Amino acid sequence: MRAETPVLIVGGGPVGLAAALDLSWRGIDSVLIEQDPCTSPVLLAKAGTLNARSLEFFRRWGLSDAVAHWGAPEDYPRDTVYCTSLGGRLVGRDKAPSQRERRPPDCSPEMLQKCPQHVLDPLLADAVVRGGRTDIRYSTRLAGFAQDADGVTVELVDVRSGETSALRAQYLVACDGAASVVRRSLGIPFEGPTLDYSVSALLRIDALEQHHTFGLAERFMFMGEGGTWANMTSVDFLGLWRFTMVGSEERLDPRKLDLAPILARAFGDKPIPYEVLRVVPWRRSQCTAAQYVQGRVLLAGDAAHTTSPTGGHGLNTGLGDVVGMGWVLQALLEGWGGPSLLQAYADERRAVALRNGASSTRNYKAWVRSDADYQLIDANGPDGDAARARIGAQLSAMLYPEWNSLGIAMGYRYEGSPIVVPDGSPEPPDEPSECVQTARPGHRAPHAWLADGRSTIDLFGRGFVLLHLGDAVVPTDALQDAAREAGVPLAVEHLREPQVRQLYERPLVLVRPDGHVCWRGDTLPHDAVALLDTVTGHARVDAEVAA
Repeated sequence: MRAETPVLIVGGGPVGLAAALDLSWRGIDSVLIEQDPCTSPVLLAKAGTLNARSLEFFRRWGLSDAVAHWGAPEDYPRDTVYCTSLGGRLVGRDKAPSQRERRPPDCSPEMLQKCPQHVLDPLLADAVVRGGRTDIRYSTRLAGFAQDADGVTVELVDVRSGETSALRAQYLVACDGAASVVRRSLGIPFEGPTLDYSVSALLRIDALEQHHTFGLAERFMFMGEGGTWANMTSVDFLGLWRFTMVGSEERLDPRKLDLAPILARAFGDKPIPYEVLRVVPWRRSQCTAAQYVQGRVLLAGDAAHTTSPTGGHGLNTGLGDVVGMGWVLQALLEGWGGPSLLQAYADERRAVALRNGASSTRNYKAWVRSDADYQLIDANGPDGDAARARIGAQLSAMLYPEWNSLGIAMGYRYEGSPIVVPDGSPEPPDEPSECVQTARPGHRAPHAWLADGRSTIDLFGRGFVLLHLGDAVVPTDALQDAAREAGVPLAVEHLREPQVRQLYERPLVLVRPDGHVCWRGDTLPHDAVALLDTVTGHARVDAEVAA
């Protein structure tokens, strides 16, 4: 007998687990397969910074507090130190407050948090299990698949016993990483440049701050005459550090790598005790799948895009994929979504990946730049002091978008999407560090605090929400009737707070389940059915709906 499931998720990393969690939250059953024997079987050398938009997703799933308060010291500053070595010269310092000192930005009820992957993945897995709608199958590998007009038939292998089984899914979601077996099986090109080959070492260093004079910092950037050659970032503020050598034209073999002299160069004359837990070579790249959807197969996370980690946009972009995909699959499985939804997911999320990847690459190029001042980076006297001051100031300016990327987190928009109705307003600038909220169609619906203590963000997610703003009486029955007839989940929220009305600019604003505005106006269009058809993927925007 062949088992069946609405959705098969391939890959049990954070994006795959988040996909299962979002589907479960929407009432959709799934099967998740992971070839490893459990969640987080090894300690990964990843820093795990989650931006404010990702925390809004965790807020939706009831996990934001767990992500924010998992056990790390909350008074640890997030400074970045530029230096020649821990025992060498200070080149510059970018200060950043600790979690305890920070407050959410004006544009969100949440703020950026640090949660390393070895903590995040079990949090997600536990939440998926509690949801009760996901069959997680560890030690299970995808051996092959074939799709037809009605679904996908997959062959699974138990990696312990070698036994095979068949599974029938209506949709397959590939979250199986940059080397995605699913993507390669479909023949989808993975396009983009290789920036370098790097090696990361996961180190255990207790009380590092006792071995140098720079004080507590989240990150140390090690610089020489050729520019930045390595960096070391705290993974958990508890003694785990990720040390990364920057830049090699060829893949390095960790078995032949003598790490001791490399760390000695970074530590300077300081005899710092350390333990090497893991050494991992990796390719720094900016690649994007040429297609995110083929038939009934969808790509998400690293299977769809890779970025340089300079900015921390990779996982956050993948979590955005999950939320953009979850409601689309819900709509299709429940029968109220139309044929344009899958292509809309592909178009919308691919554009975001290209944008975020380009930002990460700009940050990386700022890391490795070098000029004449670097020849004096270790020099004595006034000339050396002046050169270091200039380098530090340049790095602070050029890397400001990396350490302050609220615009990247919040400002992406789905321009030209077939399921977004434009209103003719001009597209605002897309600044990496600045978030200027707008309810222009295609953008994330703005955050504002309501009189009852909720955020407007808390209104969105389960289905479509029609915001009726202000005291004016504006008829909404036509859209409600159309939604009821088509089985589309739609709630109407009448908000009278004047600051919300001012922020959203129109008395009627329609927000999708992913929290993005898809239409706004002073009154409903004459044909409310046409509007609903457009935003649910049944028809393209026409002049009457846009008006």
